[in-house]
Amino acid sequence: MTTRSMRYPEVNELASEECWARLRTMVVGRLSISGAEYPELFPINYVVDRGTVVFRSDPGTKIAASMDRARVAFEVDGFEPATNEAWSVVIKGGLEPVLQTTEIVDALTLPLFPWQHGSKAFFVRIVPVALTGRQFVVADPGHWASQLMGVRRASEE
Repeated sequence: MTTRSMRYPEVNELASEECWARLRTMVVGRLSISGAEYPELFPINYVVDRGTVVFRSDPGTKIAASMDRARVAFEVDGFEPATNEAWSVVIKGGLEPVLQTTEIVDALTLPLFPWQHGSKAFFVRIVPVALTGRQFVVADPGHWASQLMGVRRASEE
């Protein structure tokens, strides 16, 4: 064990099966799509389905990106209070619109419940090319404390 690993708990890489298991425990993640000037970031409600991630959407940026088969990143994070551990799973892959009638019917049976109102009549699938995950013990906030914390700053706002 090195001096560094004795002072700082290690970051554990999650196996693919662990990543999928973590993804199944959550219902909201962040989808990143390359925009014209800047990346676009969307919170989405999702469900894991046969090695992919499925979400619903209205026409707009996400649907257009799926029609173009855009490359995206999707991230989900979690925190386990009992163990004071945080985890993060990232999927890199492509968007695909769900267009075949049989796939649409299958998607309608998924337990997918968007939080935002709207018709959300279209289904989109994130097809992974890469799946990574990590887990680590959350640092004690005192580790990051400085002598300047709490000092009132001059207002420039």
